Amino acid sequence: MNSKRSVCVLMCVFCFCFCCALGTFSVQELTVTPTELKDCEEQKKLCVMSSTDCRYMALDRVPRIPENFLNTSCHYLIHEDSLTCRWIQTKDVRSKTISSFIFSRVRDIFHCPSILNMYSTFNLTIKSKSVINQREQFSDVYPLFIKDIIQAPRPLITSVNVTDSSIKITWTSGKIPLNITKCKIRYKLLDTESWTETASVESQLVIEGLQAFSEFALSVSCFHGFGRWSDWSHETRVKTAESPPSAALSFSYYVDSDENAGIRWLVLLWKALDITDARGLIRGYEVSYMPIRQPSLKKTMNTTHLKAVVPVRSEEYEVSVCAYNSAGRSPYRRLTVNPSRPHDVPAVKSLWVYSDGSSLWIRWEHQFTTVNVSEFAIEWSSTTNSEHRHWERVNGSTFTVRLPGIEAQQMYIISVFPVYESLCGPPTNISADLQHGALWDLVGFGLLSVSSSSVVLRWSWKEAKPGVSVLQYRLVLNGPNETQTLTVFPDKHQHSFLRLHPNTRYSVQIHGETTDGNFTKASLAINTLLLDYDEMMRFAVPAVLLLLIFGIFSVLSRTMCREYFFPIIANPRYSPIGRWLLNPHLQQGSGKICVLKLDGLILMDQQMEKSTVQVERHVSVVSDHEDEVPLKISATAEDTALWKPGSDYGENALTPSSLTDYIDLPLLPDSSGYVQTGQIPGERSSD
Repeated sequence: MNSKRSVCVLMCVFCFCFCCALGTFSVQELTVTPTELKDCEEQKKLCVMSSTDCRYMALDRVPRIPENFLNTSCHYLIHEDSLTCRWIQTKDVRSKTISSFIFSRVRDIFHCPSILNMYSTFNLTIKSKSVINQREQFSDVYPLFIKDIIQAPRPLITSVNVTDSSIKITWTSGKIPLNITKCKIRYKLLDTESWTETASVESQLVIEGLQAFSEFALSVSCFHGFGRWSDWSHETRVKTAESPPSAALSFSYYVDSDENAGIRWLVLLWKALDITDARGLIRGYEVSYMPIRQPSLKKTMNTTHLKAVVPVRSEEYEVSVCAYNSAGRSPYRRLTVNPSRPHDVPAVKSLWVYSDGSSLWIRWEHQFTTVNVSEFAIEWSSTTNSEHRHWERVNGSTFTVRLPGIEAQQMYIISVFPVYESLCGPPTNISADLQHGALWDLVGFGLLSVSSSSVVLRWSWKEAKPGVSVLQYRLVLNGPNETQTLTVFPDKHQHSFLRLHPNTRYSVQIHGETTDGNFTKASLAINTLLLDYDEMMRFAVPAVLLLLIFGIFSVLSRTMCREYFFPIIANPRYSPIGRWLLNPHLQQGSGKICVLKLDGLILMDQQMEKSTVQVERHVSVVSDHEDEVPLKISATAEDTALWKPGSDYGENALTPSSLTDYIDLPLLPDSSGYVQTGQIPGERSSD
């Protein structure tokens, strides 16, 4: 930066020194007529404009400074009988100078006013005198031959007639004694720099093959056949007439539908004709549309805008558009459209507007898809005058545009349409003014969700006038070892920062960028989680399932192993009958066996019924000399009783104890009973 400043300073010093060395420049012009020439009485070879110049008797001894008189040229106007010279004069100081001519000739001059004639020859010296310091400077001697420097008079254009493709121009050269032998005419479009020249030997010319409804500049210069061409005449501006537009419009469309109301709208956009194709002032556009199957329903509308919206139904339509001016209509552009067919031109994204103080700049982004957008159409209008709409077309590789014609204290609605051949996408809209830029403010910034490796943030937008003109909003995440940034626009309401570190503290800010610097719109501090719920579930569920499966397997394996390898053997100690059988008193008894006599017991399958025999432990006190006798069991279909041999039925009935075994056996008749071996029932033994 310092080196650049040094270079600039050196260049300025060099320019200043150069100007000081050369002095100042000025273009000088001086005209003399015969009446202004004076004789020098004693100097017959001199003619001067001022009598004080007669003292220069020997002009060859005058100090001359030719470098102070540059690019000197002279011409003689025969119709004015005047001599005019022009030159560039350099001078040391910025002061006014007085110039004069000194004419000299080898032979004597008898009458100075007559020296200016067509066939005269002489030498010319230019004298310049400073008004301040009275310093005089003299040029070189310029030999002049009047016939060689005669210049034709400047022509005057008298009339111009136009058609839609031609201009007829007429001029005059004034009253002069010499005839004009040749003239040249030059013309150009006002918006161009190059001239086109053509020649004529007459005082009129018809220029053909011009562009309709175009403004041209014309000028004429003439020549006597000798001497010099005249100065160009004063420029004359003229506009050719209108003609019908020569080219058809290029239009595109998209379908806007209201699903709730069941209405479809066909939105048509077309590009304004170039001035070369318009051939006049376009007065309006004619739009016709009709269902192909019902031509009788054809409708026509006229508009002055470059957009039209017409209601349609779900069937094919033929649409035609043309432009017209005062001379006629352009060729029609026809297109067959089907409103029910979907289109694949997406709307633009990330639309934003900012102000530089004197104009609005609009920028956007577009998603690259299979449809290659050829251009973008931009429409803007003020809210107070929505009928006066402005349009701008840019190619498909342009994403930033300056909007001209923006007025202060006006709010504008701006729309951007992507265009691809005969299709276009829906518009993206934004409001703005010259003071604030985009009339959108970012609010409601907060945390939506957080995990161990990601953060989701959300915010909202509201249409409002911000305090400052914001060039853009930027979302910034700062961490211990990383920084992520993102530009946010009104079509974005949330964002996810991914690949973060678990259990880490991050800070998030939204910065607003302005021409004067940046400011923080909102900020937030966030801690990522150590483990996510999903991660915990991924670990916990398999562990629980594994434990459950292991428990089930353990139970099943234990049961199966015990069943096949360690079968359960009945232990008589845990059975009342077993304990009775194992009673040592019974083993030391008399050896008598009680059997159940089943006289008259008939077991028939069809008459078999089951009853329950309840065996209970009866604890009685017996002496060491008495044997424990078995219980007598009597069972019927209605009840069951326990009794001892020798006791009456029902008198010594025992109450069931808590240790009870149940068995199934058939019903026994009432005549059955217990008997001892070799005895009749009811007989007591001798013991």
